Amino acid sequence: MSRGYTLRYSIVQFAKETNGIKESKHKAKKEYGGISPKIHSFATKTRYFGIINDFVDWLYRQGIKRVNQVTTDKVIQFLREKAFRTTQKTMRTNMAALKKFFQSSPWVEKRELVEAIEAVYHEILYLARESGEAKPFSNPERVIDHLKEPQHKSVATIQIETGARIDDVPKVANFMINQTPGKDFLIVIEKSKGGRDRELDFSDRVEKFMRIRDEALLLSIYIRKKGWRSIKEEYYEDLKNAASALKETYTGAHAFRVNYAQRRIQELLERGLPEKEALKIVTKELGHNRVSMAKSYVNR
Repeated sequence: MSRGYTLRYSIVQFAKETNGIKESKHKAKKEYGGISPKIHSFATKTRYFGIINDFVDWLYRQGIKRVNQVTTDKVIQFLREKAFRTTQKTMRTNMAALKKFFQSSPWVEKRELVEAIEAVYHEILYLARESGEAKPFSNPERVIDHLKEPQHKSVATIQIETGARIDDVPKVANFMINQTPGKDFLIVIEKSKGGRDRELDFSDRVEKFMRIRDEALLLSIYIRKKGWRSIKEEYYEDLKNAASALKETYTGAHAFRVNYAQRRIQELLERGLPEKEALKIVTKELGHNRVSMAKSYVNR
């Protein structure tokens, strides 16, 4: 009976079964014999559900809508395709998220999926690139110009002008299209990494604000047509190809975030701000609490 569940329902059920945000992880580990079946942090919940929704959207595009249609071959195909465009660290998180997903009750008759992930674990890590810090593009504008699709150019432009993480890009787009005309030149990215809101004041960068607004409006049209997850998946491939064609070091879309930090600190220093104050501003704009994080971006 459980194998007839729709994939969307299985996500809802997984959310109910793993909700441990307000519960003690230590107590849960003792109760369940060492490993908690629940998710105890907002950051982990955000990451895991992003991965699971990516997986389910990928299946839907192939006409698979029910739990009983999901095979080990499909799970492995999904992981292999993703591994080619990301890091080992990211793939470890992907496999952990899917294993936990497949251990929830709607998947009780599909436990072979967990075994399949364990069987190809090292192969998937071998396919992914080694984890490491993102490196900035030496000529990011040229990389953006080399992207084939207009929606991808919009994504990249929003990233480099706001320092947005990839999954914060649609949040920027949504904020911009819903912004009341005449308001301050402020961009708010709600519930970024760790559940924190990011605020960026563009009152000193009005031209950039207007450029972001234009790209956000264009991207919003494509998101309505194609969906964000589809755009993101194609963007990674387009960006990787553009970087390869230009002989740029490719460490992922996060490179634009590093470009933002480096350019922003330079802007602030050129205005005469002390380095300590400039670093505090960049730290806040990146959504971090520690100045050392901003320093690491600036010095790459």
